[in-house]
Amino acid sequence: MNIHKWIATSVIAGVLLTGATTTHAATTHSDNVEAKATTANSTTTNKQYPVTNVDYSTAQLKKITQAFAGFDGFETPYVPTRMIKGDAFRKVSGVGDGVTFLFKYMTVSVSPRDYSYDYKGTTVILPNSNQVKAKWYKPDKVDMLTFKLDDRYVTISSPYHLLGKAKLEQVAVDVAKYVPVSVPK
Repeated sequence: MNIHKWIATSVIAGVLLTGATTTHAATTHSDNVEAKATTANSTTTNKQYPVTNVDYSTAQLKKITQAFAGFDGFETPYVPTRMIKGDAFRKVSGVGDGVTFLFKYMTVSVSPRDYSYDYKGTTVILPNSNQVKAKWYKPDKVDMLTFKLDDRYVTISSPYHLLGKAKLEQVAVDVAKYVPVSVPK
């Protein structure tokens, strides 16, 4: 198995997605822009699905911070802040060269490398974003969506096909830098 397939498989099998709690904050790249997805051939308006905030416990945020701390030059944690209603955060781990968040219905990976470049795919504009471009590709049997966020690449998928492309696109841009907020004494 080549390294790219192994990494893609690790991402699929990995752990993903976190967000902010009421005592913590995350910066986001979301703007309230009309939801549109652009493919190579057309532009369509996406349906809006019910989403909810990902609420992490203090212990989960500590594990997330530790997972990123294991990578030299890659210590700043990025976390998923929203998910499709009904999904649930399960765990986080440092896998390969990135950090993976595992949810009930989806997996989110944050890495310093873009593993989608070897694959043909379809470029889309993510809904509720400021024209953020992402790429759908399929290394094996699972559709994966990758986009650049600051100096990282975020890859999101639904390993058991429980969430469709439109739902994954809707929550993709809600991955943000984790910024702890100090609580006044």
